[in-house]
Amino acid sequence: MRRNCFAMGLCLCVLGAAITSHGAEPVAARQEAAFQLPADKRPAGWTVLKAGDLGAIFDRQGDGLQLVSLFDLAKHRQLLAAKSPALFTVTMRQTESKEEVSLRADAGWERIQVAPAPKPGTPVELSWQTPKDKRLKGLRVTVLGSLDEAAGALRWKLSVDHVEQPWSVRHVVFPQVAVDASSPQFEFFYPKGPGQVKRAPWPPQFSYGGMYPQGWISMQFMAASDKQHGTGLYYAMHDPQGSSKEVHVDWQQASQAMSLAFDVPAENMDVAGNGYVSPGESVWQVLHGDWFDAALIYRAWVRQNAAWFPKLTSEGRADTPLWMRELPLWAQSWGDGKKVVPELKAFAKTMAVPVGTHWYGWHNNPFDNDYPHYFPASEGFGDAVRELQANGVYIMPYINGRLWDTHDKGKEDFQFSSVARPAATKDEAGKPYIETYGSKESDGSPVQLAVMCPSTQLWQTKVRQTVLRLMNEYGTKAVYIDQVAAAAPVLCFDHAHGHPTGGGHWWTGSYNEMLAAIRREKPADRMVTTECNAEPYVKSFDGYLTWHWCCDDQVPAFPAVYGGAIQMLGRAYRGGPTPELALRMKAGQQFVFGEQIGWFDPSVIHNPQSADFLRQVVGVRWQLRRAFYAGEMARPPKLQGRIPTVRADWQWDNPGWVTTDAVMTGAWTLPREHHSMLLFVNVSDQPVTARVQIDAAAYGAEGPQVRIVTVKATGQGESSVSPSKIERELLFPARSAFAWELRQVDGKK
Repeated sequence: MRRNCFAMGLCLCVLGAAITSHGAEPVAARQEAAFQLPADKRPAGWTVLKAGDLGAIFDRQGDGLQLVSLFDLAKHRQLLAAKSPALFTVTMRQTESKEEVSLRADAGWERIQVAPAPKPGTPVELSWQTPKDKRLKGLRVTVLGSLDEAAGALRWKLSVDHVEQPWSVRHVVFPQVAVDASSPQFEFFYPKGPGQVKRAPWPPQFSYGGMYPQGWISMQFMAASDKQHGTGLYYAMHDPQGSSKEVHVDWQQASQAMSLAFDVPAENMDVAGNGYVSPGESVWQVLHGDWFDAALIYRAWVRQNAAWFPKLTSEGRADTPLWMRELPLWAQSWGDGKKVVPELKAFAKTMAVPVGTHWYGWHNNPFDNDYPHYFPASEGFGDAVRELQANGVYIMPYINGRLWDTHDKGKEDFQFSSVARPAATKDEAGKPYIETYGSKESDGSPVQLAVMCPSTQLWQTKVRQTVLRLMNEYGTKAVYIDQVAAAAPVLCFDHAHGHPTGGGHWWTGSYNEMLAAIRREKPADRMVTTECNAEPYVKSFDGYLTWHWCCDDQVPAFPAVYGGAIQMLGRAYRGGPTPELALRMKAGQQFVFGEQIGWFDPSVIHNPQSADFLRQVVGVRWQLRRAFYAGEMARPPKLQGRIPTVRADWQWDNPGWVTTDAVMTGAWTLPREHHSMLLFVNVSDQPVTARVQIDAAAYGAEGPQVRIVTVKATGQGESSVSPSKIERELLFPARSAFAWELRQVDGKK
């Protein structure tokens, strides 16, 4: 009792000195002290929240409420930047005049109420009522905050109600926060493609964002880590339906701050009196780790809550045919059967494993032109499919899942205006959303492609019929439905379609409805894939074409979350000044990321050095194939010592130079079986020596000893028993790949 009184007195002294000396004491010390004080001893206007290791302070400032502290109480570190944006911004529109008004959390309110949690497990309620803008009358914004003591997390939900006509809610930006990024060891993870990590020193400008879900914003979480002090922040939207939302990230060099925000377009945003409710929970969670630890937090939530996560068995996805789960290698084919058949048969024979091919140009109309009229197929297509699949090559033809050409028979408007236009997405003026790519009409003008609305019966039927015709009439084992998990949702305002106008989860829900019908009707041994890797379609597809994973600073966060739930396949293999090294780097990264290797032009077999490397990587993956579809990713092991780097032009960004370690590592585990695989690949032209230090217990092999089996392309090799804390110096030969299988020693061997 006396010790507790002394501690409280000390906190009061620190707090009092900090307040009375006008900033002589550090602000962080004043804030940290406040978490130890009873409510009646804190500064007037402060609302102090504590959830395990995470603390937050809100300050009532005039006619607003401002977040002034976000604190890691275990590490005694302030996470919030010196200046943080308003907790929320609500954009309102007068539906008749189209005038827009912004409401912010930090100013402009007649009444603000804070109802702290009366007991553990009860949310704290923050409410902003009666804006000073009298036209908005009784509008109210309510934020409910749940305090998760065990996780060290604050979980937020926001609602806007009492919206009176003629006003509507357009967008809600919430929660906004700026993280202190001044540490020389500051790292930031963001979900571009597989995930990327940017590290200090920072460029003068850095921004990231766009509409989720899409291939370049594949998941709903980010993570800031201060490696110097062992602290950080997991920042996420746990939205189980995958609603449309914009992600905003902005690095401010002057303030050394990283600003983060989700901007959610409201449902029925053009309808007066619509109101708003958050699509899930926004999460701030203290992070004592890195991108992989953040991915595990997100993975745990996804598996328990996400509507798109499929049912998994001990063998992974039972609704994905086994041949697809096992497939180690992909080619990319263009043209008719006379060209494709001989080159693919030679490719498959050289690689000596089952092969899939992604077949473009199987139809008569040009690429990105006259969609969606693919039939009849080119002459001999059906015979070519049958011949190749009889020789161990699985055929996956291309179709597009989003677009209808507005001149869909050469230069003629064949069926667009008469059939498709009512089912196309529309802007607020009622005009179809139009996209153009590199394709041209016969007169040289760009092909104008309308984005179709996935909620319409017309488009759902058209895509389903095309897929099933390819499978049933031509016998293809798979169909690729382009753009679904690549392109962002379109805010459609056609009220005749029956979906909420603007935002919501109707876009992802409509595609999943379309694909559920396809999955019900297709033969059981067939599968479907799409472009890129937006997460809300995972249960609807068997594979994602991850061709765009071609950037610097990549980490396998998406495989860490979704490994075993969906197969990832393909990178863009291109030319440039360093094609052989770029090929090895991409294939090596695919190997440790757990992807199916490819997509290669079949002519790659005519380069002996590249073909030999690919046979190694693909061969090891084939030996370990069950781990990638029945297991999950574990933390990639870190090598000790001086690891050289390699640099090549991946021909993607401009410039497209990518740097990676010469020796890449990965880990996949079958946790129920106490069985793990550690992957190693040297993509450089020189041998590398490094030390491996691994605790086998972290990979599920518990007990004092572990059995290590070396796996190469030709099969299992050397086997030995080692103490569970493994320390070995290894030589990684140039252009080589191998794996270690770690198994628990049961005491009988």
